[in-house]
Amino acid sequence: MRRVWAFWSLALGLLAWAQLGPYVERVYDVRDLMTRPGIVVLTPGFLTIVDVDEQVEQAVSARSDLFEMRVFGNSIYLRPTKRAGTTDLVVTAGGRVFMLRLVVDDKNFTTYRYRVRYPRQEGVEVPSSDLTPVRRASPSTPPSKEGAGEAKEKPVESSLPLQVEFALTRAGEGVLLEYRALNSGKNPVVLDPARLRVKGGGGEVSFRLLWREGAAVPGRLLPGESERGAFLVDRVTLPLEVVWAATEVGAGRTFTVGGKWAEVK
Repeated sequence: MRRVWAFWSLALGLLAWAQLGPYVERVYDVRDLMTRPGIVVLTPGFLTIVDVDEQVEQAVSARSDLFEMRVFGNSIYLRPTKRAGTTDLVVTAGGRVFMLRLVVDDKNFTTYRYRVRYPRQEGVEVPSSDLTPVRRASPSTPPSKEGAGEAKEKPVESSLPLQVEFALTRAGEGVLLEYRALNSGKNPVVLDPARLRVKGGGGEVSFRLLWREGAAVPGRLLPGESERGAFLVDRVTLPLEVVWAATEVGAGRTFTVGGKWAEVK
C-alpha cells in the first residue's frame, strides 16, 4: 500500500512540477551518445523529459546548480533553475554510460522530450545517425549550364577542405540547427557564425548561437580539427535553406556549405 501511495504521490508531484507547452520530441541512438554528447535544451518554466530504453541507474552533473533533476524508472525529469548556462549530464543505464549536453535557453517557450534508444531492443530500429549530409558549392567554380548535375558537382565536393553535417529538429515554431565540421584539408579554415545565413520561405530568418566546442580557437579549424555546435532559429517557414560561407586560409579561397530541407521532424 505504501508503494502505491508513493507512486501516485510522485506522479502528482511531477505533474505539478511541470508546466506544459508546445511539444518537441527527438530520438537519440545510445551508441552515438557514448562517443559524443547529445544536445538537450532546457527552457525556464518548462519541464524537459529524457526517456531511456533501459532503467536509469545514475545521472550526475558537475553543475547541479543549473537545474533540478528527478529520476523515476526509465525517465529523467529536468527543470532549469537558472536563465542561462551549459553543462554535461553523465547517465548510466542498462550497463552503458552516455553523455548529454544540457543547454538552458530562456528565449524559447517549448517543452522538450528526448528518447534514448538501445539497439538490442526487439522491434525497434535505431538509426545510426540523424545528421543530414550537406550540399556543397564553390562560387569560384560555378557549374556550367549544359550537363549540370551530380556528375558536375562531385569534383567540387571532393576539392573542399571542410566537411560539414547538419541535424535539424523542430523546436516549437523554430528549429534547432546542430552542425559538425571537420577540416580534412592542409590549411586552416575559418568558419564564422556571423557569415551563416538561414532562409525560410524565401526570406532570411533570425537565429542565435547556443554553443560550440572542439576547435582550440572557436571558428578557426586547423587541419584535422573538428568543431560542433548548435544554433536556434526562432521562427521559420519551410522550405529551410542554410548557407554558410567559409574561408581557407593560405589558399585565399572562399566557399559555402549548407543545404535545403523541405520538411523538419
